[in-house]
Amino acid sequence: MPIEDWNREFGELVRRGAGGPSEVAPAAGEQGIENDPPASDPDSDQAMAERRSSIAARLVELGFITADRATSDNPAVEVLGELLPPDAELGLCLTCHGFSSSAPYPFAETTGVFPNRGSFRMNPALAEVSPLSGPPLLTAPRRELVVCSQVALSWTASRLDSDRQDVVTLYSTPFRDVLGATVRHRRRGVVEVWLEGGPGLSFRVTPEATDELQAHIDQAAQSQ
Repeated sequence: MPIEDWNREFGELVRRGAGGPSEVAPAAGEQGIENDPPASDPDSDQAMAERRSSIAARLVELGFITADRATSDNPAVEVLGELLPPDAELGLCLTCHGFSSSAPYPFAETTGVFPNRGSFRMNPALAEVSPLSGPPLLTAPRRELVVCSQVALSWTASRLDSDRQDVVTLYSTPFRDVLGATVRHRRRGVVEVWLEGGPGLSFRVTPEATDELQAHIDQAAQSQ
Protein backbone atom coordinates (compact mmCIF):
# COMPACT_ATOMS: atom_id res chain seq x y z
CA MET A 1 0.00 0.00 0.00
CA PRO A 2 1.47 3.44 -0.93
CA ILE A 3 2.44 5.65 2.02
CA GLU A 4 -0.28 8.20 1.12
CA ASP A 5 -2.98 5.49 1.30
CA TRP A 6 -1.63 4.21 4.62
CA ASN A 7 -1.63 7.77 5.99
CA ARG A 8 -5.28 8.24 4.99
CA GLU A 9 -6.20 4.88 6.54
CA PHE A 10 -4.37 5.74 9.77
CA GLY A 11 -6.11 9.10 10.00
CA GLU A 12 -9.52 7.53 9.39
CA LEU A 13 -8.93 4.97 12.15
CA VAL A 14 -8.10 7.73 14.59
CA ARG A 15 -11.08 9.86 13.56
CA ARG A 16 -13.46 6.93 14.01
CA GLY A 17 -12.12 6.40 17.49
CA ALA A 18 -11.84 10.05 18.54
CA GLY A 19 -14.95 11.86 17.35
CA GLY A 20 -16.93 13.35 14.50
CA PRO A 21 -16.35 16.05 11.87
CA SER A 22 -15.44 19.60 12.81
CA GLU A 23 -17.84 22.53 12.58
CA VAL A 24 -17.98 24.57 9.37
CA ALA A 25 -18.24 28.36 9.60
CA PRO A 26 -21.13 30.02 7.66
CA ALA A 27 -20.25 31.73 4.40
CA ALA A 28 -20.13 35.54 4.24
CA GLY A 29 -23.63 37.03 4.33
CA GLU A 30 -25.20 33.90 5.77
CA GLN A 31 -26.73 33.81 9.22
CA GLY A 32 -25.06 31.39 11.55
CA ILE A 33 -27.21 28.83 13.32
CA GLU A 34 -26.51 28.25 16.97
CA ASN A 35 -26.58 24.59 17.80
CA ASP A 36 -27.13 23.14 21.22
CA PRO A 37 -23.97 21.72 22.79
CA PRO A 38 -23.58 18.08 21.78
CA ALA A 39 -24.85 15.68 24.39
CA SER A 40 -22.29 13.41 25.96
CA ASP A 41 -22.41 9.92 24.54
CA PRO A 42 -22.26 7.48 27.47
CA ASP A 43 -21.09 4.65 25.22
CA SER A 44 -18.30 6.78 23.77
CA ASP A 45 -17.27 8.04 27.21
CA GLN A 46 -17.22 4.48 28.53
CA ALA A 47 -15.17 3.28 25.55
CA MET A 48 -12.60 6.05 26.09
CA ALA A 49 -12.40 5.28 29.82
CA GLU A 50 -11.81 1.61 29.06
CA ARG A 51 -9.24 2.52 26.41
CA ARG A 52 -7.29 4.73 28.82
CA SER A 53 -7.47 2.09 31.55
CA SER A 54 -6.08 -0.52 29.15
CA ILE A 55 -3.26 1.77 28.01
CA ALA A 56 -2.40 2.72 31.59
CA ALA A 57 -2.14 -0.95 32.57
CA ARG A 58 0.02 -1.67 29.53
CA LEU A 59 2.38 1.23 30.30
CA VAL A 60 2.84 -0.21 33.78
CA GLU A 61 3.65 -3.63 32.25
CA LEU A 62 6.20 -1.98 29.97
CA GLY A 63 7.78 -0.19 32.93
CA PHE A 64 7.09 3.27 31.48
CA ILE A 65 5.00 4.43 34.44
CA THR A 66 4.55 3.15 37.97
CA ALA A 67 1.27 1.69 39.19
CA ASP A 68 0.48 4.76 41.31
CA ARG A 69 0.62 6.94 38.17
CA ALA A 70 -1.58 4.66 36.06
CA THR A 71 -4.55 7.04 36.02
CA SER A 72 -6.83 8.23 33.24
CA ASP A 73 -5.42 11.77 33.48
CA ASN A 74 -1.78 10.68 33.23
CA PRO A 75 -0.33 12.80 30.36
CA ALA A 76 0.97 9.78 28.42
CA VAL A 77 -2.28 7.86 28.92
CA GLU A 78 -4.31 10.86 27.70
CA VAL A 79 -2.24 11.29 24.54
CA LEU A 80 -2.00 7.62 23.55
CA GLY A 81 -5.65 6.98 24.41
CA GLU A 82 -6.81 9.71 22.04
CA LEU A 83 -4.23 9.74 19.25
CA LEU A 84 -3.40 6.07 18.67
CA PRO A 85 -5.79 4.03 16.48
CA PRO A 86 -8.32 2.09 18.60
CA ASP A 87 -6.82 -1.27 17.63
CA ALA A 88 -3.19 -0.31 18.32
CA GLU A 89 -1.38 -2.60 20.74
CA LEU A 90 1.62 -1.06 22.51
CA GLY A 91 4.84 -3.05 22.38
CA LEU A 92 7.23 -0.33 23.53
CA CYS A 93 7.00 3.18 24.98
CA LEU A 94 9.98 5.39 25.80
CA THR A 95 10.67 9.03 26.53
CA CYS A 96 11.98 10.74 23.40
CA HIS A 97 14.51 13.49 24.14
CA GLY A 98 14.96 14.49 20.52
CA PHE A 99 13.88 13.64 16.96
CA SER A 100 15.07 14.67 13.53
CA SER A 101 14.49 13.62 9.92
CA SER A 102 17.07 13.94 7.16
CA ALA A 103 14.40 15.20 4.76
CA PRO A 104 10.70 16.14 4.66
CA TYR A 105 8.37 13.14 4.40
CA PRO A 106 4.56 12.64 4.38
CA PHE A 107 4.25 10.90 7.75
CA ALA A 108 0.77 10.01 8.95
CA GLU A 109 -0.18 12.44 11.69
CA THR A 110 -3.02 13.23 14.06
CA THR A 111 -3.28 16.05 16.59
CA GLY A 112 -5.11 16.58 19.88
CA VAL A 113 -5.35 19.34 22.48
CA PHE A 114 -4.83 18.47 26.12
CA PRO A 115 -4.90 20.43 29.41
CA ASN A 116 -1.56 21.72 30.61
CA ARG A 117 -1.02 20.72 34.21
CA GLY A 118 1.54 23.40 35.00
CA SER A 119 4.25 20.99 36.10
CA PHE A 120 7.78 20.11 35.07
CA ARG A 121 7.44 17.10 32.78
CA MET A 122 10.82 17.34 31.13
CA ASN A 123 13.76 19.73 31.59
CA PRO A 124 13.00 22.46 34.18
CA ALA A 125 15.40 24.74 32.29
CA LEU A 126 12.83 24.88 29.46
CA ALA A 127 10.06 26.09 31.78
CA GLU A 128 8.22 29.38 31.20
CA VAL A 129 6.53 31.69 33.70
CA SER A 130 2.91 32.35 32.73
CA PRO A 131 1.70 35.89 33.59
CA LEU A 132 -1.97 34.89 33.70
CA SER A 133 -4.23 35.84 36.59
CA GLY A 134 -3.29 34.46 39.97
CA PRO A 135 0.18 33.43 41.08
CA PRO A 136 2.77 32.82 38.34
CA LEU A 137 2.42 29.38 36.79
CA LEU A 138 5.50 27.46 35.76
CA THR A 139 4.88 25.41 32.65
CA ALA A 140 7.19 23.10 30.74
CA PRO A 141 6.97 21.10 27.53
CA ARG A 142 5.03 17.84 27.74
CA ARG A 143 7.26 14.78 27.80
CA GLU A 144 7.62 13.49 24.23
CA LEU A 145 7.18 9.82 23.44
CA VAL A 146 8.43 7.26 20.95
CA VAL A 147 6.15 4.22 20.78
CA CYS A 148 5.92 1.01 18.82
CA SER A 149 2.61 -0.70 18.13
CA GLN A 150 2.18 -3.96 16.27
CA VAL A 151 2.20 -2.18 12.89
CA ALA A 152 3.81 1.25 13.25
CA LEU A 153 6.57 3.35 14.74
CA SER A 154 5.18 6.57 16.22
CA TRP A 155 6.47 9.62 18.05
CA THR A 156 5.01 12.83 19.48
CA ALA A 157 5.79 16.54 19.21
CA SER A 158 4.02 19.09 21.39
CA ARG A 159 3.72 22.81 21.94
CA LEU A 160 1.75 25.25 24.08
CA ASP A 161 -1.02 27.16 22.33
CA SER A 162 -2.22 30.68 23.14
CA ASP A 163 -4.56 29.27 25.81
CA ARG A 164 -1.64 27.48 27.49
CA GLN A 165 -2.93 24.08 26.44
CA ASP A 166 -0.77 21.27 25.10
CA VAL A 167 -1.15 20.71 21.36
CA VAL A 168 0.26 17.25 20.69
CA THR A 169 0.82 15.67 17.28
CA LEU A 170 1.46 11.96 16.87
CA TYR A 171 3.48 11.07 13.75
CA SER A 172 3.65 7.50 12.45
CA THR A 173 5.26 5.37 9.78
CA PRO A 174 4.36 1.70 9.13
CA PHE A 175 6.96 -0.93 9.95
CA ARG A 176 6.61 -2.38 6.45
CA ASP A 177 8.41 0.76 5.20
CA VAL A 178 11.20 0.45 7.79
CA LEU A 179 14.45 -1.13 6.58
CA GLY A 180 16.06 -1.32 10.00
CA ALA A 181 17.62 0.58 12.87
CA THR A 182 21.09 1.09 14.26
CA VAL A 183 22.58 2.60 17.42
CA ARG A 184 24.46 5.63 16.12
CA HIS A 185 25.79 7.03 19.39
CA ARG A 186 25.22 4.95 22.50
CA ARG A 187 26.46 7.50 25.07
CA ARG A 188 24.10 10.12 23.66
CA GLY A 189 21.26 7.65 23.24
CA VAL A 190 20.92 8.16 19.47
CA VAL A 191 19.16 5.50 17.37
CA GLU A 192 18.84 5.92 13.60
CA VAL A 193 16.01 4.36 11.58
CA TRP A 194 16.05 3.89 7.82
CA LEU A 195 12.94 4.00 5.63
CA GLU A 196 12.56 2.42 2.21
CA GLY A 197 12.47 5.28 -0.29
CA GLY A 198 12.41 7.76 2.56
CA PRO A 199 14.65 9.76 4.88
CA GLY A 200 16.74 8.65 7.80
CA LEU A 201 15.14 9.22 11.19
CA SER A 202 17.07 9.95 14.37
CA PHE A 203 15.66 9.38 17.87
CA ARG A 204 17.40 10.36 21.08
CA VAL A 205 16.45 8.30 24.12
CA THR A 206 18.31 7.45 27.33
CA PRO A 207 21.58 5.58 26.73
CA GLU A 208 20.14 2.59 28.62
CA ALA A 209 17.20 2.37 26.18
CA THR A 210 19.14 2.48 22.88
CA ASP A 211 19.56 -1.27 22.46
CA GLU A 212 15.92 -1.94 23.39
CA LEU A 213 14.61 0.58 20.84
CA GLN A 214 16.95 -0.60 18.07
CA ALA A 215 16.16 -4.27 18.63
CA HIS A 216 12.40 -3.71 18.83
CA ILE A 217 12.30 -1.70 15.59
CA ASP A 218 14.48 -4.24 13.76
CA GLN A 219 12.32 -7.17 14.89
CA ALA A 220 9.05 -5.40 14.06
CA ALA A 221 10.30 -4.37 10.61
CA GLN A 222 11.44 -7.91 9.78
CA SER A 223 8.10 -9.38 10.84
CA GLN A 224 6.10 -7.29 8.37
